[in-house]
Amino acid sequence: MASFLCPAAAACLLATSTGLLSAVLPQRYVVTELEHPDGNGTQALVPFDINDAGRITGFAFHGFGLDLTRQPFFWEDGATHLVPVAWDYVEGHRLAMNGTAYGIDGTADTIIHATTTGTTPVASSDFGPSAEVTCVTDTGHVLGLDGTSGFQWHASTGIRHLNELPGSVPPTRGADINNSGTMIGTNASNDWGSCRAVLSQGGELVDPVPLLTGATRGMAIDDADRIVLAHAPAGFWPGGGVHQVFLAISDGVSWNPGQPVYTLPSAYNLEIVANDAGVIAGSWDTGNDDPQLFMTNSDGWGAVELDIPPYMLAITLDGISDTGIAFGRFLDTDYVTIGFVATVNDGVRIIGDRLIGSPPLQFYGVARDINASGEMIISWAHNYNYGHWAVARPALPGDVDGDGDVDVSDLLAVVAAWGPQPAGAVCGPDLDVDGTVGINDLLEVLDAYMLIP
Repeated sequence: MASFLCPAAAACLLATSTGLLSAVLPQRYVVTELEHPDGNGTQALVPFDINDAGRITGFAFHGFGLDLTRQPFFWEDGATHLVPVAWDYVEGHRLAMNGTAYGIDGTADTIIHATTTGTTPVASSDFGPSAEVTCVTDTGHVLGLDGTSGFQWHASTGIRHLNELPGSVPPTRGADINNSGTMIGTNASNDWGSCRAVLSQGGELVDPVPLLTGATRGMAIDDADRIVLAHAPAGFWPGGGVHQVFLAISDGVSWNPGQPVYTLPSAYNLEIVANDAGVIAGSWDTGNDDPQLFMTNSDGWGAVELDIPPYMLAITLDGISDTGIAFGRFLDTDYVTIGFVATVNDGVRIIGDRLIGSPPLQFYGVARDINASGEMIISWAHNYNYGHWAVARPALPGDVDGDGDVDVSDLLAVVAAWGPQPAGAVCGPDLDVDGTVGINDLLEVLDAYMLIP
């Protein structure tokens, strides 16, 4: 199934390169558990979004048994702040530029704006139990999904249900929205043979690329109204056949898809994401337990296929950071879910092999979201939705134990672990993660140690 939601407002694409540099994947990450301040058993905090300042929002379980409810939370600088709410079913979903959050009050059926001191309802609707805010722009445009129907909101226009707009062929889902409020999404989104990409303009929906025959899906939009499209001349379902990815450019009146950014001769389960810096990533399989992943350069072109570990059966692409770090999940030959990150230059890396300061992992560090600095929200046990969650920060060069500095203890740890590093172990002294603690690791610690004033 094609992915047409933007995780943590990351699946958008700015036409002008915003000056963000291409990411270099860190070798290792320091893990800090996200803990409920009241201690609420195994189901405590469920994070959704991390911004570039390292602030996190989501919801916290409140109470026990039949009295179990949810309330928004913020996490910042190692501290968790629970947002005071009535005895309701309230969730924070996405962070705005200023660090406040938008989410859903499922009891009052409202979109809420949350700060550390409380929540404010901004729009009412008859939301279902799975309603979610999926994107928030710097200018206050909100995009979300309620079951199979998309919605968008802004203070100047109020709430608009996409299924009810002129030009809609329900169910219509939104994928992304830019700072001017133009939304890209998909009409007839459950019809894999004839679904069509749509843009919202002035309260109605239009097909931006009517000349592309077959099925199209709208995936991302930038502030110059460039759009990322997935195209399948023979339809997306049940899969196989030719699939194409386009970066369509607007002249102010229409959109010219030009030549495909990438063409897949046979694809099943195609998923596409794009980021604020112009990097597009896509995943698919060939129908033979053969997962594939491509990424483009920072200008949206120059697509390359990345090598996938040979013991993987399937892939799910969840999102991409503004600096070009794609993230998702593999299913390996033992049917275990394994999280990964990837860049064009560094290729694919398994998250769970690169964590320090963490408890034993069951789900190998599956990422929920990544910010521009490479900080991640990851799961470290239980399941992808309601287990334990943690923050994974890039470790400092030479910091063996993850305590935030480089000192004699780091040197001694390298010497004590000298020799082969067990495959798959949580890393520490193996600073370059090459399977051996040796001279390169020692030199990295010494180089960092010598820089200390």
